[in-house]
Amino acid sequence: MSNEELKQNLTSTNQWLRLVYMVLFAVLLEIAGFVMLAVVIAQFLFAIFTGGANDNLRRLGDQISSYIYQALQFLIYNTEEKPFPFSEWPESEEEDLSSYESAEEVDGEVIDDVDTLEAELDDVEAEVDDVEAEVDEVQAEVDEVLGESSDDVIEPESASAEEQAAEKPPKRKKPAKTSKASDEEETVIELGADSAEAAASDSEGKASDEKK
Repeated sequence: MSNEELKQNLTSTNQWLRLVYMVLFAVLLEIAGFVMLAVVIAQFLFAIFTGGANDNLRRLGDQISSYIYQALQFLIYNTEEKPFPFSEWPESEEEDLSSYESAEEVDGEVIDDVDTLEAELDDVEAEVDDVEAEVDEVQAEVDEVLGESSDDVIEPESASAEEQAAEKPPKRKKPAKTSKASDEEETVIELGADSAEAAASDSEGKASDEKK
């Protein structure tokens, strides 16, 4: 920016006149803020004592909020249109107040929604339990089928083994061979018996001699 442009802006009456308007609307904005605070307090008191909001105060609060918006738009150079008192007072956009819902109605709707969600959640959990039960039944049937098929596979093998054992002829036992040791034992026994008989006959002969 050149010095000439800066000098021209400083000497421009439009800029200084706009500054005067800006100061004026800044003061009016402060006043509107206090009035809005008074409306808020009055509306709260109405809600406490009457159980509902005052429609006139609601419209006034809506008009004041629109005026504050217009004044701020002028102060921040978003528009060159001057608000009240240089233009008409803004009208309330809330002409139909029948759609207004109090805090109690909103809380009631929220509670109803929560109850509905809890009921739906219970239904979903019940369906999940039913599905799990069906899965367990199917698993049990699959286990039974697998068990029966394994028995069918094992039984023929065991039966064939038994049949093979029955078909095989019994093995004949070979006669036991007499060993030399058994022959010697029999000979010793016979010799012992002969010596015993001889001793007995000798003792009988001696006894008969003594009697004579």
